[in-house]
Amino acid sequence: MKKKCLVLNDREPIPENHLDDLDDRLDVAWHQRTGADFSLAEAIATHADSHILITTYMDLNAGYLRRMPNLEAIITTTVSTHYVDSGYCGEHGIKIFNTENYTGASVAEHAVALMMSAARQIPAIDGEVRRGNTECFDYPGAELAGKTAGIIGFGNIGGYVAKLLSGFDMQLQYYNRSPRESALARAVDLETLLDTSDIVFLTVTLNNDSHHMIDETALRRMKSSALLVNISPDDVMDKAAVERALENGEIRGAAMDLLEPKLFLDTPRAILTVRRAWFTTECFARRIGMWKGILKSYLAGDRIKTVHDLDFVPIEGSNQQGGERCDSSSR
Repeated sequence: MKKKCLVLNDREPIPENHLDDLDDRLDVAWHQRTGADFSLAEAIATHADSHILITTYMDLNAGYLRRMPNLEAIITTTVSTHYVDSGYCGEHGIKIFNTENYTGASVAEHAVALMMSAARQIPAIDGEVRRGNTECFDYPGAELAGKTAGIIGFGNIGGYVAKLLSGFDMQLQYYNRSPRESALARAVDLETLLDTSDIVFLTVTLNNDSHHMIDETALRRMKSSALLVNISPDDVMDKAAVERALENGEIRGAAMDLLEPKLFLDTPRAILTVRRAWFTTECFARRIGMWKGILKSYLAGDRIKTVHDLDFVPIEGSNQQGGERCDSSSR
């Protein structure tokens, strides 16, 4: 008997022919819509008999999951699984699989692009030029050579950021919960990194250790000339504290790839992208290939790693788990 699979997606459209070669084993329903047209409740009600759920950043709490009595596996197309109620899944024998290490160079390159944009005030200058001001003397840049970059989280992405930064003639240091060998950057404690870095990179995933790790206390430690670059989930930062620090000139600027950027739309010296660090043609294709590989292995009965096989640290006060550990920097 074919298993029923529901693909839930309200983000970058996935070509629906990608699972055609599994027709002999899988009955696939695609629920891909954007904006107000997307209804999670409607999708689950229509496909409540699904055995497998493939999803990207859907709020799959117990209330939704209990409406799917046949559900046996969830595949998240992201590294993070914090949007899936892992407690409920564990109690009901539902396996959760995540998609790891698909970002390659894309996210690290985006982090460096954010740094360059902030250091040289490129978006502000671009806006002035488009308004007819070709002098732009109010937007001096900052030279990066000789500066110190501090990378918080030294997993795959953090390490790749260091590799890219090594060509800028910068001093590199990192903070990581567990020791990592690196010929490019020296290990320091978090306080030292915040005190001495000219650019602070956040490249961790969200868990109990990393939640609001950049708060008022951390921001006060940073140099007033420092730049903050964030490619981590939003809640790694206390966004209200970052907004106040920018408004008050306590740090030079922040360049952030955020899921919810609304707080910063009118904030000076804030450069924003909306969760696009990973979104390159190459990375998108790689991600589809990887989660499809997980699906094939599951259907074949192969032993594959679930998130319950990992050392996850839940966020306090939540029924969910926050992606990988603080010392990992995959998306």
